[in-house]
Amino acid sequence: MLRLINPLKTSARAFSAAVPKHAYSTSAKSSGTSKLITIGLPLGVSAAAAYAYYGDKLGGSSAVPEAKAAAAIPKEPIASALDPNAFVDFKLKSVHPLTPNTSRFTFELKEGQTLGMEVTSCVVTKFVKEDGKPVIRPYTPTSDVDQTGSFDFVIKHYEGGPMSTHIHGLKPGDTLSVKGPISKHPFKTNQFETVSLIAGGSGITPMIQIISGLLKDKADKTKIHLIFGNVTPEDIILKDELDAYAKAYPDRFKVTYVIDKAVEGWKGPTGYVNAELIKKHIPDVATGNTKVFVCGPPLMMKSVCGVKGPNFTQGEVDGALKELGLDSDHVFKF
Repeated sequence: MLRLINPLKTSARAFSAAVPKHAYSTSAKSSGTSKLITIGLPLGVSAAAAYAYYGDKLGGSSAVPEAKAAAAIPKEPIASALDPNAFVDFKLKSVHPLTPNTSRFTFELKEGQTLGMEVTSCVVTKFVKEDGKPVIRPYTPTSDVDQTGSFDFVIKHYEGGPMSTHIHGLKPGDTLSVKGPISKHPFKTNQFETVSLIAGGSGITPMIQIISGLLKDKADKTKIHLIFGNVTPEDIILKDELDAYAKAYPDRFKVTYVIDKAVEGWKGPTGYVNAELIKKHIPDVATGNTKVFVCGPPLMMKSVCGVKGPNFTQGEVDGALKELGLDSDHVFKF
């Protein structure tokens, strides 16, 4: 069962009728920052602000019965790998490319050890540049929160982005400093009848955490619908994993992929993720016991749900979700 929690740029035209074509593209040329919620800086937040905020937060012989008795003794529980007050170095185990500029980075944990995270929580990463200045960025692990022995980051490389460039330059055996966890949104089993997720590009990472956590909780009956916008089909991160969830849980999980422009063979919707598209694919988005989670690049957030408020507050709901009648009680902005 889910436990209570204690503690992006690919999306382009798919997200704003009022913004030019490449306004929220996650192409490597368009940003010098890393990503969150799956992945990087909380969208719309400066690196300096992130540093200030996250840098501080964050049988037969007599020996056989003896052997059986020893095996029956519970092992000492292994503490969670993370420390909320200090950075811990984790060794990179493997790198698996997912798209031309996005890879899954798997880091080692001790046998039986987990990160000690909850659904909808993130961590911060750090490295020190040659000039001695630290670079700190938040990321959301995409592995299950109860996974043992290793954990994953799915990270897109942004040309000029110091942290994503650093991580993409790591080789197996290298280490990365990580601190956390940082809570994002309290969650409990069957808290909502429906959960709607709207993601752009690397903003899929916190959504994966929600999808996995809810679907794998056998006591939970929440229905989930994801709208996931990208520039091209090739940019869709973790599509195989999302499709596998949709196949395994057909009565509980549905995913709608949206791309910027129609291409040969594409059968899904194209263009902006606006109120009309949301209403068409999630008819009950604003009715009943529901919650909408949004994560993506700044202009997508502005178009879909409105920007976040000062000091990382949620701010007022605006854009397409306001048009559909949703307010701050029913919307959460990563």
